[in-house]
Amino acid sequence: MFPLVTLGLFAALVLVVEYSFAWFNPIKFRRPLESVPENTWTHTIHRKSTRPGVPYELNPGARGSLRGADISINSLGARGPEVPRDKGPGVVRIVSMGASVGFGWTVKDDESYPARLEAHLNERAAGTGTRYEVLNFGVGGYATRDEVAALEQIALPLAPDLVIIDYHPNGPEAEPIQPLHKVFRDAAWWEHWNILRGFAAARREWGVRTHGGHQYFWLHSDAGPHWPEFLKAYDKAKRLCDERGLKVVIAGFPSYGQRVEWDPYPFEALISQVRDAAEARGFLFVDILPIYRHSGLKIPDIAVDDEHPGKVGLDLAGAELARVIWENHERLLGRAAPTK
Repeated sequence: MFPLVTLGLFAALVLVVEYSFAWFNPIKFRRPLESVPENTWTHTIHRKSTRPGVPYELNPGARGSLRGADISINSLGARGPEVPRDKGPGVVRIVSMGASVGFGWTVKDDESYPARLEAHLNERAAGTGTRYEVLNFGVGGYATRDEVAALEQIALPLAPDLVIIDYHPNGPEAEPIQPLHKVFRDAAWWEHWNILRGFAAARREWGVRTHGGHQYFWLHSDAGPHWPEFLKAYDKAKRLCDERGLKVVIAGFPSYGQRVEWDPYPFEALISQVRDAAEARGFLFVDILPIYRHSGLKIPDIAVDDEHPGKVGLDLAGAELARVIWENHERLLGRAAPTK
């Protein structure tokens, strides 16, 4: 009898705590959406994916406008103009896997860094009979493991000649906390309970507090769940690309925060950590931060918010990637850069 009474009292206490949170202070962390707002971003540009490991994807054929930028998704599911599924003669196809930086948050289709990379490469190759095609599979809210899942399921069947995976300090994120994840995934059972979300939030906060006081340090810590998932994604990308004889370029983008000057950059050590992980797997790491530092521009000239470069920053990144690819053409593509 006593155990049943104790169990009943405990259950009653749990319910009191749960409903107290629900009525007076709902826990926002990992809280399921009660309804999904119908807008261009959630109902037009993206769709729920049925492909293994891919939570959601760009919606083929979609057209929309967001924050003054027109957005076109081609029939292959990449941002930008239509391209044939099969490569034509003389075409070098590059696939760019990324998140919102790769997609081109706030910029037009032809202003994303994959689009600018394509333009810069074709400027170099003018008159050679070679044409470069860069397919932009950047999807807002993706973590690196999502990018690699999309690489496997969507991009590799298009027979690319080179793979680019971009890196941002939030890339190792292993929890589905980005807005589009909330829109397109089914909530876990425990996420419907304030008390359990509270425990999850406290655990994450503890990790952040004990690892440098910023979430990016926690995301890159061996002690947390995030960095091991990131390394698994890199291992998977290596396996997939080695099987096909493809090389991988990692495009490393910085975070900007509320700063004006580039130095000191608080996440310098994280760049080195990711570079080491990339190079250990045979990937070529391209650090965009020095390009921004030496551009003569301050952070507000490059960035549109705390995390995203604007038109100028994306063009600088595209030009640097084009330079690196051109100078490493034989290593990356198995043949020398084309000449007139």
